[in-house]
Amino acid sequence: MNEIVGTMYYVLASDEQEQWSTDAEADTYFLLNTLLAEMRDVFVPDLDQADTGLQGRISNMTALLSLHDPEVRCHLVDLGIDPAFYAIRWLTTLLSREFTLQNTIRLWDSMFASTHKDNFMRYVCVTMVMLIRSQLLKGDFSTCLRLLQKYPSTNIDSLLEASRALWIYESQVTLACHKGGISLHQALLTITPPPSIIMAYGLPGGVARLSPSHQQQNSNYNHQQQQQHQQ
Repeated sequence: MNEIVGTMYYVLASDEQEQWSTDAEADTYFLLNTLLAEMRDVFVPDLDQADTGLQGRISNMTALLSLHDPEVRCHLVDLGIDPAFYAIRWLTTLLSREFTLQNTIRLWDSMFASTHKDNFMRYVCVTMVMLIRSQLLKGDFSTCLRLLQKYPSTNIDSLLEASRALWIYESQVTLACHKGGISLHQALLTITPPPSIIMAYGLPGGVARLSPSHQQQNSNYNHQQQQQHQQ
């Protein structure tokens, strides 16, 4: 909680207009009160299992990681690393302990601008895990836990872009399946993923490729189409 208060106060007290910066304490209290009204369920033990509670949010985050990077998720499970070992701190401090002050401010700018803050945090957290997937997959219990509890320096803008791209791509694929009535595999073959995606649906870059049998079918179909056109 101190990290959240400290970051807010720093931003408000650093305002170039003195009439605003002099009221930094009062404004910090007001903003914190407003934020806690939205985050309240995270700090209420009786609501832990609710979607808006702490364990509920961790479960939702874990489900998202399992969907898009099952290899990393299974590796962490095999090592015995419970998501709570790192996600509790990530979610209760809004990642303010994982990044520098300036990067935290940049992250919060995007978070507070989002109309779905819970969703925003979930995709950012999952993207953080996928950003260091190569290191995690090579690591043992202590290495992986250290990486997750002391997150390595990263480009915050790239992280935010990758997180946003994942959300957009997943939304497009889901819409194509539900509204278009096509299978997930067909949707992944049809929709081009944004270039900043790390992993999506267990695929590097979210790029799906045709199996040899499907490639042959497409080749035969294209050949038939060319013959018909020539005739």
